[in-house]
Amino acid sequence: MAGLFVWTAGLAFTPLLDWRSPNSGFVTRPDRGKLTVVYVGADDCAPCIRWRRERRPDFQRSVAFQRIEYHEIIAPKLLSALEDQYWPEPMRHMRSLIVKGGGGVPHWFLLRKGRVIVSAGGDSAWDRQVWPMIVMES
Repeated sequence: MAGLFVWTAGLAFTPLLDWRSPNSGFVTRPDRGKLTVVYVGADDCAPCIRWRRERRPDFQRSVAFQRIEYHEIIAPKLLSALEDQYWPEPMRHMRSLIVKGGGGVPHWFLLRKGRVIVSAGGDSAWDRQVWPMIVMES
């Protein structure tokens, strides 16, 4: 009977186990390279400010954040967010994806081995597309 109790308790608390944690001992897939997340925003953009104030702290404390490489591109003005001076040279080619997708910040890129796998922007993109993909891919 004690064995059944232990098994049932273990099953009940399994969702609390972070099986994706690097120290969990679980192996989920072969190494595909570290996921890179690039956030693009502006200091005068209300949705950008809100995301940085409300969502970024939880994101940076998450287990997923420990497994990724993270970069921020933050321009002082929304209208200058795509200017060269704010973009590191190796990332400048990604600006066309913002324009092609309708423009706008906040915008996130997810890259694997230098290749863009997600490009999403707008107020709801974090919850709808970006965060779920980070959790799944990291």
